[in-house]
Amino acid sequence: MKQATPVPLELRIVYSQVVEGLLQHGLSGRVSPRLQKRLKQAGVDVEKPLLPTYPVVMWSHCLRIIVEETWPGLPLEEGFRQLAAAHVEGYGRTFIGRAVFGVMRLLGPRRLVLRLPQTLRATDNYTEVQLVEKSPTEFEMRMNSVLDCPGYSEALFENMLRVGGAESPKVTTLSVEEDHTTYLLTWKER
Repeated sequence: MKQATPVPLELRIVYSQVVEGLLQHGLSGRVSPRLQKRLKQAGVDVEKPLLPTYPVVMWSHCLRIIVEETWPGLPLEEGFRQLAAAHVEGYGRTFIGRAVFGVMRLLGPRRLVLRLPQTLRATDNYTEVQLVEKSPTEFEMRMNSVLDCPGYSEALFENMLRVGGAESPKVTTLSVEEDHTTYLLTWKER
């Protein structure tokens, strides 16, 4: 199998349904005027129709702004965990997210994890995922990205596993390298 050429950081984008899921659904009623202003300064104008894509670097900056404004009293990692939960919930309310979540519920946690490479690739133009099955309820997952949002990715995947029916999902970062992160995904059988 031919290895895909990595997309340079400056060309990496997220698709509008990712932004819509968080800003229009996950944070519904919690976008303060100050948050709105800071997001607009960063490049996301919530008063206008969403653009089809947003640069990843800018979107990562927006995630930090959202945590600072929405969960100011929490430690940064807990704020990012709250953000991830809101993001998954909100994405499930988008047109595309409703369809994806319907499939996730039918698949169950193991098959959901096996489909993560395709699921995540549908949210941006760069994500590549490699999975190693350690047991039916334990997978090692290597992603070709490093996100400076402590706790966010872990909570994102835990919440996705919950959508798929996983009991007590736990996602742990095993290693962070220059261009990839490796996670351990575990859960209990119901």
